[in-house]
Amino acid sequence: MADGSLFEKLGLWLHRLLVVYLVALGIEMAACLLVIAMLASAGDTELDQDQLRTVGFTLMTMGYAGYLQFGAFVAIAVLFMRFMYKAVQRAKGFAVPFTYVSPGWAVGYWFIPLMNLYRPFEVVKALVKACAEEAGTPDKPAAGEQLLGAWWALFLLGNIVASAVARMDLDLSTAAGLMSYLDYTLGSDVLLILSTPLFWVVITRLVRAMGSSSKTIPGG
Repeated sequence: MADGSLFEKLGLWLHRLLVVYLVALGIEMAACLLVIAMLASAGDTELDQDQLRTVGFTLMTMGYAGYLQFGAFVAIAVLFMRFMYKAVQRAKGFAVPFTYVSPGWAVGYWFIPLMNLYRPFEVVKALVKACAEEAGTPDKPAAGEQLLGAWWALFLLGNIVASAVARMDLDLSTAAGLMSYLDYTLGSDVLLILSTPLFWVVITRLVRAMGSSSKTIPGG
C-alpha cells in the first residue's frame, strides 16, 4: 500500500470514529440536560415514582453512552498515534528532512506527564508546517496555528474537567450531589463537542498535507 493511500485510509477511519464519538457525546449531553431539567422543575419537592424511573433510565443511558464514548476515544487515540508515527517517519524523507522529533517520540510524548500537555500539539504543528513547505504550498501560518490552538485548548479543557468529575467524591443519592455531577459532566461534554469538529479539520488537513507532500518524493 502506498503511503498516500495509508494516510487516506487512516483518515477515513478516524473520521468515522469521530462521528461515533460525537454521537455518544450528544446522547450523554441530551440525557444530562433531561435530568437537570427534571431536578430543576421539582425544586425542593420529592420526585414521584415515574420521575424517579425516568431519571434512573436516563442516568443508565448516560452510562452506556459514556462506555461508547470511551471506546471510541481509545480507538481514535490508537489510530491517531499510528498516523503520527507514519507521518513523521515519511517526513524524514523530505527534501529538507523533518528533524523536529523522531517517529517514536511523536507517539511517546503522549504518555509523559506534563509534557503531554503541550508536546503532542507542537509536533502536529511542526509536521503540518513541514508538509506545506515540502509541497511548496505553505498555508497561512496564523490561520493554521489558530485552528490547532483552538482544538488543543478545548481538547485539554474538556478532558481535564472530565478527569476532575471522575475524581470527585459526590453523593449521587442526593439531589445536590447529582446536580453537581450533571453540571460538570455537561461542561465537559460541551468542551469536547466543540473540540471534535476542530479535530476533524486537523485530521483532514494532515491527510491532505501528507498527500501533497508525497507527490514531491520519488516513488510517493
